Amino acid sequence: MESSERHKRLTLENYLSAYFRENQGVRLGETTVLSQNVHGNDPKTPGKIMIYTDQDAGKFYLENQEDDLTLHMDVFHEPASLDPIYVARRIWQGVESYFTQLKEHENRLAYSDDKIKDLTREFVKSITLRTSGGKGTVFALAKREVQLVPEKTRKPETHVHLLFSVNPEHYDSVLFIADAVEQAIMNQGFEIRRVEKIVHCEKEIQYKPGIGIGFGLPGFKSQEAQEYRAHQNRLQIIMNLAGAFGSIEDASRFLESLTTAGNVFLGSFAKKHTDGDLKQTLLDLSNANIVKKTRFAFVLTDEGKALKDFISQHQKELEAQVRKSIRRHQIVRHNYRTFKNTDLKSKKSRLTDHKKTSEWRDHSDIAIPETVVRAAARSFLEGQPRISIKKNDFKVYGKKSFAPIDTCLAIDCSGSMVGEKIRAVSYLAEHFLLTSKEKVSVIAFQEMNARIVVPFTKNYQKLQDGLRTIQPEGLTPLAKGIMESIDHIKAKRARNPLLILITDGIPNFPLWTTDAQKDALKAAEMIAENKIRFVCIGVIPNEEFMKNLAAKGRGNLYVVDELDKNSLVDVVTREWEQYKYSK
Repeated sequence: MESSERHKRLTLENYLSAYFRENQGVRLGETTVLSQNVHGNDPKTPGKIMIYTDQDAGKFYLENQEDDLTLHMDVFHEPASLDPIYVARRIWQGVESYFTQLKEHENRLAYSDDKIKDLTREFVKSITLRTSGGKGTVFALAKREVQLVPEKTRKPETHVHLLFSVNPEHYDSVLFIADAVEQAIMNQGFEIRRVEKIVHCEKEIQYKPGIGIGFGLPGFKSQEAQEYRAHQNRLQIIMNLAGAFGSIEDASRFLESLTTAGNVFLGSFAKKHTDGDLKQTLLDLSNANIVKKTRFAFVLTDEGKALKDFISQHQKELEAQVRKSIRRHQIVRHNYRTFKNTDLKSKKSRLTDHKKTSEWRDHSDIAIPETVVRAAARSFLEGQPRISIKKNDFKVYGKKSFAPIDTCLAIDCSGSMVGEKIRAVSYLAEHFLLTSKEKVSVIAFQEMNARIVVPFTKNYQKLQDGLRTIQPEGLTPLAKGIMESIDHIKAKRARNPLLILITDGIPNFPLWTTDAQKDALKAAEMIAENKIRFVCIGVIPNEEFMKNLAAKGRGNLYVVDELDKNSLVDVVTREWEQYKYSK
């Protein structure tokens, strides 16, 4: 082992040991607090962390019989519901990286690859992890051996909580663990939060052991703390409603419908949601004391009316929060059956890059400010009384390649797409427009026809307004949907057009003949003839037909288990990136 590396490890070991002997905690980096005690903070001062010197973490959380055996680590972030499985897997990788580097720096020949895996496995079995999504050992969470908290009942938390025991000679492993947690937080689209100050104090709090949150709040029962928690709960309910109904506006309309007499299962909501979806939403709202059931219908409670009024008063801010959440959606990678048929590449445009300049070239755009600055500097150094511009002073702007991609989503809106499937497709359209910042259009085909729901646009409100008109019902006129998409792409002269077809069924309404499948295959051939990049996303039962359809259109096929938002966002993002950056 190099002396510098050994010195760093010994310094950290001595540093932490000295603090722990004095019953003190430390801040690691900007976001992490480490000690052998319970931590707490006040919602009014989230950057100020208390370390309770009279509350041993091992005794408090794990009911250990002895003091000073357990390290308590909290990594702070903005209020969020983190996936504990993803966090656990990043920690596992971090621990394995630690032992791998330890082998390299100390030249420990006994640390074979199998030995490193064994050491890592034993270590992660001893680390207890908790987020709002669930708790357990890192090993059990990474292996999915732990029952998670249902998404609808998760409440945002402000930190990732860890408990573990480690020999002092391996204290440097905490740096790898903290870094892994920070990366897991940011990769899920959330911000890490700086710890501004650590305060050591005594605080005798009577809590039941084993709650595992490291969040003993001074003034926990104060009015301010209760109001803070109530506000966070209200926001979580609103975000859940927005996810269930597609937008804050639709969530507001749903709550408004509960203030009138009648059956909530009637009307437009029944056409977008299955009966089971609505019942589950109402059950969740009932458990949260937002609604109550009367003899004839569900109605809002006083708390529900206050929630409805809150949404009405803060609709713009809440919509901005929803857009932020959609934009930050963490892409979950999936394994699909994929069939590739296209080698169509995007056509790139050469644009002036005003951020880069270079030396003079003929037929280039002159960078006037940069040229004048250069000439002024030269004139001053030469002692000239005024600025003169010579040929060598000229600077020109560089060029950059840009491949604009106009994406058309052709969506099966037949009756089988009702509920979660159509919500997933709508979510995909919103996510894609917000992240790519390029034009998106939506074509809906159902019953016996197809229509342009959203013409090519970059406007988020126009996209939402169009998606709100979709009501899944009827048959699957696939050929008509394809032809309407081709005509729209040609009429709008779409740049590097990308046609994405999403369906869970086989065509059952024809266009030209009496054979719906034959007509759909013929329409797909016209996609290839018009040199449109084509992507099909379908489900397993219809794989054979979809393979033929993709082949006719010279497109790529992705066969997924379910048309959920994670798989759709993953597929479309991959295809868009491959097309945009193709060479």
